[in-house]
Amino acid sequence: METSSAIANSRKASHAMTHSTVASAREYATAMIDQLSQLDCEAIERYVDLLYQAWDTRRRVFVFGNGGSSFTASHHVCDYVKTAAVAGRPRLLAFSLTDNMGLTTAVGNDVGYDETLRYPLESYAQPGDLAVAISSSGKSPNVVRACAWAREHSLTVVALTGFDGGDVAALADVHIHVPSDNYGVIEDVHMCVGHISAQMLHGRVHSRGTRA
Repeated sequence: METSSAIANSRKASHAMTHSTVASAREYATAMIDQLSQLDCEAIERYVDLLYQAWDTRRRVFVFGNGGSSFTASHHVCDYVKTAAVAGRPRLLAFSLTDNMGLTTAVGNDVGYDETLRYPLESYAQPGDLAVAISSSGKSPNVVRACAWAREHSLTVVALTGFDGGDVAALADVHIHVPSDNYGVIEDVHMCVGHISAQMLHGRVHSRGTRA
């Protein structure tokens, strides 16, 4: 279990992250090419294995993050449900934990922002489900809390991170790491991971014989 001091340290670290920016489009493109060339394809394969297993066993997939990563989570879910769909086959049970703004703000206001992801995950998830954390820093306290809860309650945890992976890296069963200190590049590669995974999942579902 995490202590309050650990959460406080995580909050300070996430707020104190130093990051790089670029001065030209070419510099950004070069940074993207560099990160894509380092993409951990084996980790993505393991992630898609887990998505396929969730589809096959009707387990649920919960994707979450803060800020831009919350929208990345929503985009991943959109593609897992729509792009990966195959006519006549069940669709993946995938959900973004930050799409209910009323619940997010109620928990943030009445309970605390650090609980905004753990609270809905605890409400909806069952052992055997999949929790997918998207966090550039890997240090956001609400993401760390949700991942810690997931591990304690027999969910499988996948983490997409940047920088040094943060505290979330140690909580992940599968860690897809983007070793950059540029938030834009990290978030763009995380989006690529979602597109790759959705297309690979579609292929696996399509190649599977008709399910009983």
